[in-house]
Amino acid sequence: MSEVGERTRWRDALALAVLAAAIIAGLVHYGSGIASDDEPSAKEVTESPSGARSPTGGATAQLDSAPPADPASPAAHHGGTCWDGRETSSLKLCGLPAGERGLEWVFPSFASDRDLCHRAEPNADSYPVVESYECFQRALGQAVTVTYDQVEDPQQVEHWLIARVGKEHMREVPGPHGGRCIFKDGAAQPARITGMYEEFPYAVSVYAATPQAASRAWQVIVRQRPPQAVRGVRS
Repeated sequence: MSEVGERTRWRDALALAVLAAAIIAGLVHYGSGIASDDEPSAKEVTESPSGARSPTGGATAQLDSAPPADPASPAAHHGGTCWDGRETSSLKLCGLPAGERGLEWVFPSFASDRDLCHRAEPNADSYPVVESYECFQRALGQAVTVTYDQVEDPQQVEHWLIARVGKEHMREVPGPHGGRCIFKDGAAQPARITGMYEEFPYAVSVYAATPQAASRAWQVIVRQRPPQAVRGVRS
């Protein structure tokens, strides 16, 4: 009987040991599952909270190829009104201002002073023009002449002015489409100030007996549109 009882106790102890091992293994597995839920893996963490870590080559390629804006956001509106009054879906579809009406658009001062102006004859000693008007006005009590030109080639105008007036008397005005250039020649007689667009075929000049009168006329008489509004205005 004692031998039978000893075997029973041994089987009971073995069963308890197996059960205890199973319980411990289950707790370890359960605990590891909690840790993986609470902490992201090292593969998912690609940079420090401060953003100091550099992106990988793949991440850089994705950034470079990413769209510049949210695809769900509405597209930028580029429509407006052309210089000749036509409505357009894009100002790029508007042609360049041309003729008398075009000059009136580019230079609002020409439109407002139109009664003081007349068509000018081509000047063989100047840059080639498509159409030109000169206006007789006054500044500082002196007679001044303002000319508005639609030219053949703005680069040709700039080269002519650099050769005639000198690059040291040229001032660049930064802006869209290359901006503008202004040439001041106070040593010549008459004194002269000419402004032109870098990429559009239009120029305006002021002539006066003195540099002071020319500067005054440039400041108070001449008005011109910024380069981004030459073709028209956005709605």
